[in-house]
Amino acid sequence: MNKVTVLMSVYNDSKYLKNSIRSILNQTYGDFEFLIIDDGSEDNTEEVVSSFSDSRINFKKIKHSGLASALNYGIANSSGDWIARIDADDLNTSERLRIQMNFIKSNPQYNVISSWSVYFQSPHKILFLLKTNDADMKKSLNLHNPVNHSSVIFNKKIISGNGGYNESFNCYEDFELWFRLKDKLNFKIIPEYLVFTRLRRDSLTQTEKKDNLYKMLTQNAFMNLDKSQDKDVRNYWYNILFWTEFFYGNRADAGKYLSKNFSMKKAAAFLNTFLPDKAFKKIIDLRLRYRLESKFINKDKLEKELKTLLA
Repeated sequence: MNKVTVLMSVYNDSKYLKNSIRSILNQTYGDFEFLIIDDGSEDNTEEVVSSFSDSRINFKKIKHSGLASALNYGIANSSGDWIARIDADDLNTSERLRIQMNFIKSNPQYNVISSWSVYFQSPHKILFLLKTNDADMKKSLNLHNPVNHSSVIFNKKIISGNGGYNESFNCYEDFELWFRLKDKLNFKIIPEYLVFTRLRRDSLTQTEKKDNLYKMLTQNAFMNLDKSQDKDVRNYWYNILFWTEFFYGNRADAGKYLSKNFSMKKAAAFLNTFLPDKAFKKIIDLRLRYRLESKFINKDKLEKELKTLLA
């Protein structure tokens, strides 16, 4: 049983919606339900969706309840055995579903599949490429989320059977889901660029507080630190605590862990914590590491595809 529901939740993102919907309807793999949940939008979202005449679209409008709640509603009302996510401002390549479904048929042991990502800024400027690795996936989740939500397809039964998304998370709900269920899931990141992710200053990841995420990661680190007597393991968790404070908490508090497991990389990063808030946030948002890694990659094919998706 491999029926697919593509699940999108949208809230006041109508200006990006048309291209995102089109990128799904133009998939080379055509056998899917496209469930679009309007989470109480106050713009012309419904009008945009109605402009498409396609029997695969299943449009539902609900009272505004937040992304995690809207996604849980979508999962509960979906007909697919697999849920393929996409955000309302992102784009999928035309081969995304075909590649992922072929992989699932040949590799039934996996239940969460994602891909590499291209990050862009309006109108069609590619900023950087992100090649994530699934070799240390569960370890990576101790600090960062390597699974791009708009590239992920997951087995509905195992996700819904374990509570779905945590609705107390207004943002980073996918991070919390993978983190909470990591010992029950088998992840695979397909080494192909299947999603174009739009970076926006007004997106939830840019505007929402990180308190819940910070609490989740620090509690996990302290719990493991308290359990371990091994020096290398303890140094690992001190390292996690440093970077958790740096990225998600009070950046000045990162200094408490600098001497616990010292490195020049952390020392250089800590110097940035003395910058004014605006300058510090700008440096973090630049993703300099990824930009440098992408600098010498030939992006011609991806740039051409992006322009086509945005046409």
